[in-house]
Amino acid sequence: MTTASTAHFDSAARDWDQRPLSQQLAALPPLVLARLPLAATDQVLDFGAGTGLLATAIAPHVAQVTALDMSAAMLQVLDAKGFANIVTRQGDIFDGLPGRYHAIVSCMALHHVADTAALLRTFAAALHPGGRIALVDLYAEDGSFHGDNAAKGVQHFGFAPAALQALAQAAGLTDIGCSDILRLRHRNGRDYPLFLLTGRKP
Repeated sequence: MTTASTAHFDSAARDWDQRPLSQQLAALPPLVLARLPLAATDQVLDFGAGTGLLATAIAPHVAQVTALDMSAAMLQVLDAKGFANIVTRQGDIFDGLPGRYHAIVSCMALHHVADTAALLRTFAAALHPGGRIALVDLYAEDGSFHGDNAAKGVQHFGFAPAALQALAQAAGLTDIGCSDILRLRHRNGRDYPLFLLTGRKP
């Protein structure tokens, strides 16, 4: 993500949860939790955590959630929500992670990372054996979802599931699946479907 796009998210952070799209995404966490086995002792990484859509839903079910994001302002909003077992961490995932995880989750962050293959390899390396991924993003679209793509740090106009599954397999993950999870109604009047990519580290 570029400095310009980080500035976009910093400036939008205060009102992020009130956006119509954010309010639609509020339906997502229970759907993810229903497909992601978790234990009370688990350590979970939320990649591109933003203001904590997934992190705050997962935190009551696990020991700790590490919420990683490039935007300090987004993480400040999350910190203010007062979850004792959510640790926020600002930075780039390719600069290294503080530990290993039983699960890695993400919502609408993959399309902001240019090298998807490297990202999935990093996820796989950061998982404990038996650890799982649960990643939500857009199916391939025409670039109309974000509009000002450069300013918002968009690197991919969604994804073709088969290609993403192949990258996950190449990263060393198994039991890979991809399924519809939610459909967003955009202010432009169009619907944009989201997928959930799941997988496990052997």
